[in-house]
Order: sequence, then structure tokens, then C-alpha cells
Amino acid sequence: MLFRNPNLLWLLLLIPVLALLWRWRGVRLPFAALLLRGLSVGALVLALADPILGGAPPPDGPLVVLADQSDSLTPAGRAALQAEAERLAAEAGPRTPLIYFGADLVAAPVAEAAAPNVDPSGSDLAAALRSALALLPAGGRVLVLSDGLATLGDATAETRRAVAQGVTIDVLPAPLTAQAEVAIVSVGVPPTLRSGEEYPIDIVVRYRPADQGGGAVAARLRLFEGEQVLGDQEVLLSPGDDTFTFRHRAGEPGIVQLRAQLDLPGGDTFGANNQGAATALIAPPPRVLVVEGREGEALPLVAALQQAGVEAERVLAERLPPQLSALEPYDGMVLVDVPATSLSVDQMAGVREFVRSEGRGLVAIGGRSSFTLGAYKDTPLEEVLPVQMDPPPRPQRTDIALLLIVDRSASMTAAIGVSKFDMAKEAAILATESLQPNDRIGILAFDTGQLWVVPFQPIGEALSLAQIQEQIAALPSGGGTDIDLALRSGLPALIEQPSSVRHAVLLTDGRSFTNNFAGYQQLVETARAQDVSLSTIAIGVDSDTVLLDQLARWGGGRYYYADQPEDIPRLTLLESEIARADLSVEEPVRAVLSQPHPMVRDFAPAELPQIDGYVAVTPRDGAEVILRAPAEDPLLAAWQYGLGRAVAWTPSAGPPWASQWLNWADYDRFWAQVVRYTLPAPDSGPLQVRLEQQTGGARLTVDVLRPGGEPLDLATVNARVTLPDGTLRSFDVRQSAPGRYTQDLVLSDSGPYVVSIVLVRDGQIQQREVGYVQPVAAEYVLSEQPRDAGVTLLRNLAEATGGAVLEPLAQIDPAIDAEAPAPEATDLWPWLLGLALFLWVLEIALRRGAFIR
Repeated sequence: MLFRNPNLLWLLLLIPVLALLWRWRGVRLPFAALLLRGLSVGALVLALADPILGGAPPPDGPLVVLADQSDSLTPAGRAALQAEAERLAAEAGPRTPLIYFGADLVAAPVAEAAAPNVDPSGSDLAAALRSALALLPAGGRVLVLSDGLATLGDATAETRRAVAQGVTIDVLPAPLTAQAEVAIVSVGVPPTLRSGEEYPIDIVVRYRPADQGGGAVAARLRLFEGEQVLGDQEVLLSPGDDTFTFRHRAGEPGIVQLRAQLDLPGGDTFGANNQGAATALIAPPPRVLVVEGREGEALPLVAALQQAGVEAERVLAERLPPQLSALEPYDGMVLVDVPATSLSVDQMAGVREFVRSEGRGLVAIGGRSSFTLGAYKDTPLEEVLPVQMDPPPRPQRTDIALLLIVDRSASMTAAIGVSKFDMAKEAAILATESLQPNDRIGILAFDTGQLWVVPFQPIGEALSLAQIQEQIAALPSGGGTDIDLALRSGLPALIEQPSSVRHAVLLTDGRSFTNNFAGYQQLVETARAQDVSLSTIAIGVDSDTVLLDQLARWGGGRYYYADQPEDIPRLTLLESEIARADLSVEEPVRAVLSQPHPMVRDFAPAELPQIDGYVAVTPRDGAEVILRAPAEDPLLAAWQYGLGRAVAWTPSAGPPWASQWLNWADYDRFWAQVVRYTLPAPDSGPLQVRLEQQTGGARLTVDVLRPGGEPLDLATVNARVTLPDGTLRSFDVRQSAPGRYTQDLVLSDSGPYVVSIVLVRDGQIQQREVGYVQPVAAEYVLSEQPRDAGVTLLRNLAEATGGAVLEPLAQIDPAIDAEAPAPEATDLWPWLLGLALFLWVLEIALRRGAFIR
């Protein structure tokens, strides 16, 4: 005999309590009557406990049967599990709880043979176990029929509750299906794009063959934006994951909805996972200010950025606005070989705060007038960049020959106070102090003639340092200006010096009597071919800045403009220090990738053109070095500075060190990616909208603030949702907290959604649009777990609770098995209820003397 409600048997304890109560109230009953009354109550309690005879009693108390009806089982497998579950439940008795589970639960009496109405898009084994445990508060047995591929909840956690309640879990694994399956795992795009930006769309496809030895299979992969086909190609899928990349250019501002479709000839198990989707916010094109050190130097870069959809404006360094208010329209800034000497302290501080305080982007591009070669050391420019203006540790040069060509014309002496000529002589004296013993120095003064103030000699040999400086101080002024003659006299003498590093600096405030550019170019380039470099310093507004700038270009040096005489010593000293230190590398190198990064996305290092030189600097702690030279020097580095990002590119963007890059087909895309990386995300303003995935849909949250930062309450918020099929749904969003409005959305279809929010308060309207992708149900996600992962879970459940693992269910014909007769079980409660009534009548008759003669 089996009691279906054994927990009610404790009511039998009421019989002696009732007997004592009757005695206490003075009721005098014959013993026989008292016995009959107790037996009547006992029969009534036993009827409530619902005993049965026959059937298959569970070995460990009452039984609850759980049957999986999720889509991971084939239709035949679901039918087989249903039939087997009904049979087992019927054997245990007609009132044995039978619960079908998928994404939800359905309890079905055994007597009802209809197919359970279960949502098959999930497998919530944990919820099914919780329900079973609620039906077994005093212990018992749970029988689980499933493939074990749970997609919702934590079934393992429920075993602890089962052990605490004394419930054992027996499992009957369903047969594994061996069918080929393909699925789109993800569709990846950048979350934020700018109009005109070219971007990649990475589609990850997973293929699991029917057997482990299966080979590749052909499929068709298509990509859509709305109804427009962006790509359609035949692909070959290998077992495992494959990534296929499409490229597209962002269109008008708004939300772009992308959808991928995978078609396998002959089909596969699930069609739901053959689709994937992504959304991205397209913002207006970025606006960037390109600052160039020399007129026209940034033209190729500006053209490349504009070709890639970046609105670029060009300005000379001297005209860079120092006020942040004037820089407000720009999202980022690019410095193209800009020397610090071309910027005021206010301008450099403005660049620093443009990044640090305003959160904008900065890209500093190298050249012979930037970074350490451009006097960035100890300036606001050095503070903002991810590199320090210290050359990497290398042996110091010991054989330097420095030639100073100093203008001593009469115009150099015309001044009130300190003259330019005096400053030039002081600069020459400082330059001698910066050199080391065994360095060679030569000082040539010129007007319309030449005067070797100090012929080439090592420091401290023919003349002591003090004697050299005395001769410089005693240098007299002269007449006119002949730069050509001075160069023709000084450069050949410098070429003859035995030093490995030979550098000349020309200081002048005037214009030469001769202006033969072709002659100048031949002279300077001949010297350059002999490893002689030339820098120039233009002094004052009367100087021939065009000529001096061009001479520095030909000579591979730097051009400076000194507006005040006091600048001359500083610039000359800087040139002597540059000559003494190893601040640049001028040799062909290939960039080496240090780490993957968005700036070099889709670029293999072997694809990058050759670099002919770069400025040698040291990366900061915390900076990311993306590309480096073979000598470990940084070529491309980035870091977060305050609210913004700064990037350093130590070669040039064109000549002299990146001439081959101008002919590279991806020149515009490379620089667009570098610049875009530094730009801030488009500001959504005080209206913030987000969607968070939850079971069956998503939660929409709208946060809004007043201009002062206080929450905006009592606003009318309307949401319009564009479904994946293009249909629209509109509803109001209710306020749930100060400044917050929320709504739970039921999203039955997977795919891309667009949510448009319109907020109205006090006649003011705010709008915001966001995208959201509802993923396919977890039941259809093609897991990387092995096929028998579900069986392993079921075995763990049984072992943890002391249950048994039954023989796996064979694939059976559900139509035949469903009709298999179950053993009969006899209910005893009607008999016990009748016995209680009979004993009650018999007790009454006994008390009234019916049996006394």
C-alpha cells in the first residue's frame, strides 16, 4: 500500500487527544463505544492520506516526473520522452505529478494524453527542479527525462536544495542526435560610426558536422542593410568557427540595421540560428583641425582624410587659436611636423587642455621639426603626448663637427638695446659650451665676403674653449648679405671634416644678393649626399623666410623663425644639442606590430610601406605602443590623457620619411582610422537611453537631466519601436524614479530593433534614437561544448543526490509506446471513508442501547 499524502498521517495523533478531551469534559462512554469512535476517526484520517494498492511504488517515497520538451530534441525525441514520461508516471499512480518543461513549465495530469503546450525555445531544467522540490517538502524522488542541454537557470544549484530536503534525482538521458548544424554566432560592427566612415562587418559562423570526421561544407552568406543587399557570397565552412568580413561605408546619420543570412544547401537542424544582426549609431562626420608647421606640408594628409569622410581644415601653426572657445567646433586636432618654437606657450597649453579638459583627440605626426627635434621637451606638448622627449639609451656620439654660419651684415647691428648680432655671437658661444672634447667646431661669419672666425678644429686642441669664445666675442660687423657665397665656402669645408656627424646652422636676418634657387638646391643637396645636414634660423621680418625654409628642407634639417633677438641663443643651443644627441634614425625600417589595436585594424605589418626614418623617443608608462621599429623604438603610440586620447606617430606623414606612403592605396584609410580612434564618442546630451536584455525581451530605461544636472521629472516620454520586419509600435514610458522612465518590452522576434524616444516637458522637445539586437533564444545557440555535455550534467545531478542513471531512452515509436497499458492501481480512500461512516453509525447504535436486551 502506498500513501499519496503521507504527510497527513500525523493527524492520527489526534485520536488519543480527542479521547482525553472527552474524558476531561465528563463524557462517560462505554469502552466499546470509545473504541469505535477512535477507529472511525482513524479511518477518516487514512482516507485523507489517499492510500492505493497495486502499481509500482517508488522506492524512496512520492515521485515527480519531469519531461524535457525543448527544441534541442527532435520532434520524434520529444514525442518519445512524452510517452515514456506518461508511462512511468502512470505506473507510479494516476495522481503522480508530471511536469513538462521547455522555456516554461506545464503540469499535466497523467490522464490527459494531449501534447503539452510548452514553449520549446529553451530548456529551464532549474525551474522544473524547483517546482518538483516544492511538491516534495518531506522528501521523495524526482525522475528527469532530458538531454541535459539546459539553457536557462542553474540546475546544479538546485541539487543542494534537493539534498537538504532528502530528495533523490534519477535521470533518464535522451538519445543524442547526430545532425549537421550551422549557426551565425555574431555580427560585429563598431557601436558608433561617422558618416562616410568605412568600417568592417565581421560575421562569425560556426559549423558542427554530423560526425567528428566531417569535412568542409559550402554555404551562401548574405548581408543586408534593411532590404538592401550589401554582400552575397559563397563560403566554405570548416568545422569550428570561421570569420567572414564585409566592408561598408556609413551613410546618413541615424541607426543602421544590419542583418546576416546563412543558407545551407539541404538545410540543417535549426533555421532560427542561421540569422544574425547588429546595429550601430551613425553620427555626423567628424571635424578635425590639421595644424602644419610649413605651408602646404599637410595637403596630402588633408586630402586623404577628406577622401575617408573626415572634414579636415588646415591652418599654419602660428595661426592656431590659443582659446578653447575657438577650438570648440573641432572633434580632434592633428599636428603635422609642428615645432614647439612655432607655438606660443598659450597655444601649447590650449592644445593640452583641448585633450585633457575637453576630451578631444590629438594626433602628433613626426618630421625633422617635431618631438625631440622640435623642442617639445618640458613643454605642454610633451605633457599631452604618450611619448617622452628623451631618446632611447644609446651610446653618445663622440665625433661631431658643427659649423655655425653667422650673418654679420650691418642690419644685424641696427637695434635699440641688445642687437641681433650680439645675440648671434652669444648663441655661438653657447654652442661651443654644449660640445664635448674631441667634437669639432667651425665658425664662419659672412656679409658680402667670408671670415673664418674659428677654422675647423677639435674643442680644446689648437685653441682653448676660452680662446675660441674670445674670438667670437671680438667678431666685428660688416656690410651686405651674400648667403650663396657663405654656403659655397662653408659646406665644402664641413664635408672635409672626418667626423661621422656633420651639421651646419645658418643664422641670418636679411636677403641674399643672389637668388638662384637651382644653384642653392644643387649646392645643399650635394652636401646632403655627403651626410651633411643644414638647419636655418631666420631672424626678424626682413629675413628671406621662403629661401631659408627651403634650404632646411633640402639640407634635411630644421627651419626656425626668431621674432626676437633673445630667441637666437636658445634656438642655436637647441641645434647644437640635437647634433650632439641621437634624436632621429634615418634608415629604411619596417614597422613591427607590438599589439593588435583599432588604429591598425585590418592592416598586417607586411602591408605597411617602408619607413625611411623617424624621431627617436621613449614611450611613457601606461602608453600603448602599437607599432615599433626593429630597434624597439615606438613608431605609433597612444594613451588616455585626461578626458581625451593622444597619439604619437614618430615618422612623417609624407616626405622625408614616408614618401612611399603617399602612393599606398590604403593611405587614406590608415590615417582615417588613426584620427577616428582619438575622437570622442558623439555626445548624446542630457537624454540617455539604453536597453538591457532580460528573459523574453528587454528593459527600456530613459534617464534625463536638466541643464543644471537635476533630474527632469513629470515629462511625457513616448517610445516608437521599429521591429525587425519594419512594422512600428508606439507607447508611452512611465516614470519609475527621479529623472528615470522605464518600460519592460516583450520582444518575441530575434533581430535588430530601433527605439526612438521623444521627450516633451514645458514645451521643450528632446529626441534620441538607439539600436538593439534581440538575440536568438539560447536553445538555438550552437554551443562549443561537446555533444555529451548534457549527459554529463544529468549524471552530476544524480550523483550529487544519490540518484540513479537509468539506461538511455532508445528512439522508440511514440504512437505504439503511448498505448502501452500501465499496471492498475486501486484507490482505497472510498473504502476507508465508507468504513468510517459505518463505524460512526455503529458507535451511535451502541451508545443508545441497540445491542442491549
